[in-house]
Amino acid sequence: MEREYWLNRWIENRTGFHLADVNPLLERFWPGIAASRAGRVLVPLCGKSRDLRWLAERGHDVTGVELSALAAKSFYNEQGIPFTESIEPPFTVFRGDQITYYVGDVFDFTVGNAARFDFLYDRAALIALPPKMRSAYVRQLEGLLTPAAQGLMISLEYDTSAMEGPPFSVPEDEVTRLFTTFRAEKIHEYDCLEDEPRFKERGVRWMKEVVYKVSPGN
Repeated sequence: MEREYWLNRWIENRTGFHLADVNPLLERFWPGIAASRAGRVLVPLCGKSRDLRWLAERGHDVTGVELSALAAKSFYNEQGIPFTESIEPPFTVFRGDQITYYVGDVFDFTVGNAARFDFLYDRAALIALPPKMRSAYVRQLEGLLTPAAQGLMISLEYDTSAMEGPPFSVPEDEVTRLFTTFRAEKIHEYDCLEDEPRFKERGVRWMKEVVYKVSPGN
């Protein structure tokens, strides 16, 4: 999707994708990803997700990459976290206690901006991208992770005859095929249509959230 599309969504407050609370799937499955070990967590296309604070409260050093400065500032203000702002081209960088936002394009984010990450948390980033961008996106993620990194990815599948994304439906075989140096293993899925009335109203007949564990190797 074009940058302007997502920036305008935030400006116009059309953020139905935003969860006000911590994602229950993160709470349920993250312990199996990080166990008792804290580390550096990459959260791409993070919006103003409360999940960032939840991760930081568990000892992680959390880095979000987000197009919208409005979303980043809203996060810190809503969470009551003091922050500083600096310019580190091509990013504007906001730093608070254990949580850093790089405001800009995730495809411009490299190991030159930050050290490699021990963990990945993708709640709705992959499903925000059209098919032509997904392979490059996953290559980008793999290049930002340490060789032993672990991750949690939450994807979406639905009846595409009724609507097109975003959010996009990304089937399991595509998710697993996209990863090369890492692998994505489905660990959970559930019918979420009743939780998504706006999609039901558009005629979607089935919808499920799918949780993947990302780990090294194929």
